[in-house]
Amino acid sequence: MNYRNKTRIFCFFAVMLVTAFNACKKYENPAQVFEEYGDGKDGNAVRKVLVINVNGAVGADIKSISPTNIAALVKTGKFSFNEIKDGIPSDAGSLASMLTGVSSSKHKIVDNTYIPINDSNDGHDQIINYPSMFSRMLDVRPEFKTVTITSDAALDKYLIHADRSILAESDASVKDSAVNALKGSIAKVIMVDFRSVKAAGSMYGFSPDIPEYKTAIETIDRYIGEMMTALKARKDYASEDWLIIVTTNRGGDDNNSKPGFIICSNPSLKEQGISKEGFNTMHFKGTSTNAYIKNDNALYDSGADKDFTVQLQIKMNLSNSYPGFFSKSNGVIGSSTTGWTMFQEGITYGVIFGGTNNGGSGKTQVLGSTITDGKWHTITMTVKLSGLIRTATLYTDGNQVGTLNITATKSLSTTEPLTLGHKNVDGSSNLDFYAADMLYFNAALTSESIKNNIALKDITKHPNYSNLIGYWSIDEGGGGVLINSVPAGPNFLMRGSGIWDALGNDIPASRTPQALTDGTLSIVATGPDVTALTFYWLKVPVKSDWSLDGVPWISNFEIEYIK
Repeated sequence: MNYRNKTRIFCFFAVMLVTAFNACKKYENPAQVFEEYGDGKDGNAVRKVLVINVNGAVGADIKSISPTNIAALVKTGKFSFNEIKDGIPSDAGSLASMLTGVSSSKHKIVDNTYIPINDSNDGHDQIINYPSMFSRMLDVRPEFKTVTITSDAALDKYLIHADRSILAESDASVKDSAVNALKGSIAKVIMVDFRSVKAAGSMYGFSPDIPEYKTAIETIDRYIGEMMTALKARKDYASEDWLIIVTTNRGGDDNNSKPGFIICSNPSLKEQGISKEGFNTMHFKGTSTNAYIKNDNALYDSGADKDFTVQLQIKMNLSNSYPGFFSKSNGVIGSSTTGWTMFQEGITYGVIFGGTNNGGSGKTQVLGSTITDGKWHTITMTVKLSGLIRTATLYTDGNQVGTLNITATKSLSTTEPLTLGHKNVDGSSNLDFYAADMLYFNAALTSESIKNNIALKDITKHPNYSNLIGYWSIDEGGGGVLINSVPAGPNFLMRGSGIWDALGNDIPASRTPQALTDGTLSIVATGPDVTALTFYWLKVPVKSDWSLDGVPWISNFEIEYIK
């Protein structure tokens, strides 16, 4: 096996902990404070982290098999067997999400080169480097020693910033190296990567009923048991405080990606599953938070003669001056604009149309009705060509509120992406809203169809379901992807900074109230959480411009482990 040791020149910055695209509680936490606990001073235990990645292990299968040593960690841990998948199902992409703390929509790593790829054809995506957590710690906590162990050469190369990286020959060798490291290493973080579960699943199938796959999981579980024995036998174990994170970068493989799992174990933690509670949606706030479709292959191009309908449930929280909130346009500057832009005007809303770049007329608009009143509303816009006349019609809560002849705009086509969130309208102000159940039909719905279906709970029962080409529930609760439930439909990717808010049963008409537990927590586990949890446990100061998507949700249980 190969070893690498590194020394780096460093600089130190102390900042507050700030994260982006966070999954939140229903009630806000106070500002995070880094406790003195965990630094080894004044008799405090020294905090350390062991990350064990079981590549390919499906969360539901781990729960079903309940292997001995993993089950023991569950007894002293917070856990989820339904960790949500990232937008990119590849091994390298999901590992990069876990190790950078950001979603694939940001790091753009898709293959074993671990080199970001700009696959956008609209010129909007800028390649930004999102280093691994080992590189981040080298910058802000250079005194922390780190060890990585894997049998994958590409991953080993990617983890070059670890103080000691070990490239092993097999999972058995990975285990042996991990046991040796745990016996005597002074490392703050030891990261171990196992590969045989994915290999067995890819060859024989991912199911707990398949002997080869189940045996592979049980073998890794035995390795975990040996590692835990070595950890507890450490000379200084009594004065250390370990967070054990057992997880998978992605359940399944590239051809059959499935939800994973995560277990955060510590002797002071009580057994408790974490889960999504009620309705959890993105809080679109300010001017930098938005979601866009990277490449729709002209699926949502409204052109010069296409009929279409867009609809969304919206709760506008504050009155603002003219910001666009849902659009397929290049923005609005004076009378110049191409495409369509839903915008806020004080407590009301409207839509601006234009075809400036296509030889058509510039800005023309139709106003809707009041929506900024603390309530959820259904906004619907249809565009229909009848003979030579093209007409846009607005509906609020199923009632027609405005109509406009847009024939003179000619074509609404633009290379700008379909965007939910802030769009500039003459230097417009901030936004503050929630959205849900966004629909896009390739037909102009009738007023009757709109009115009769604004509270439809099962979209497959919609009379125009065959025309539905986009349906985004916006209820993921975590991560940086808004999933399109229409088969083969493109997802929205988040950019900027934002927070997933758990709204409980504060829901639009298209939703059904849920039975909530007595607790106030709603936590959605995602791959990037591994980095955030590691930074939190070790009190690594996180810079705001790191734009982490991961959430250190273990902080919600501090009462259990901070004495």
